[in-house]
Amino acid sequence: KLEDSKIIRLGSPKYLHPALMIDKPQCCLIIPEVYISECLALFKFSLLYAKRYKGQKFIWRLHPGVSLEKLKKYSNIFENLPENIYLSKQSLKADINNCDSVLYRGSTAVVDAINAGLTPIYYQRLSKELSIDPIFQCSKGKHVVHNINELHYALLKKNTDQNKQILQDFAQDFYTPFNIDPLLKEFNNFF
Repeated sequence: KLEDSKIIRLGSPKYLHPALMIDKPQCCLIIPEVYISECLALFKFSLLYAKRYKGQKFIWRLHPGVSLEKLKKYSNIFENLPENIYLSKQSLKADINNCDSVLYRGSTAVVDAINAGLTPIYYQRLSKELSIDPIFQCSKGKHVVHNINELHYALLKKNTDQNKQILQDFAQDFYTPFNIDPLLKEFNNFF
């Protein structure tokens, strides 16, 4: 029934103009999904690293659909955080500007982060685990880590400008600019 139907791409309001930033502070942004289990998986993993490597800073960012109070009901890890972990109270853009890398699992906020030049680090808990990586097609400049040692290597390895550009190009193709003109044109043709 839809053989003769037309598909019109309108784009996305999530599209961001390129904002590649060089010389960012050494800090890793943690961006979990909305699920409690995903939040705790990323936070516990980065906490373990932060306790061992005190020189590495982390910004823990909560998904807008999760509150710190809700997370505290499921874990006591928030009670005595080390000095190198900060709970974000800023916008995503501000957090991105204060970091050089991003640790994520299923959050599409990683697209905003790589658009600004952050090195993406995907945490895959088990080798045979089904990936939930939203940028799974992108392999250049991205790290996949399973443990603290691999995370340590990923955080120490700096991305080349060429890899940053490849990642930014990928981010630019992920969302297209929002444009309602093609839809208006179809309405005008219809009426």
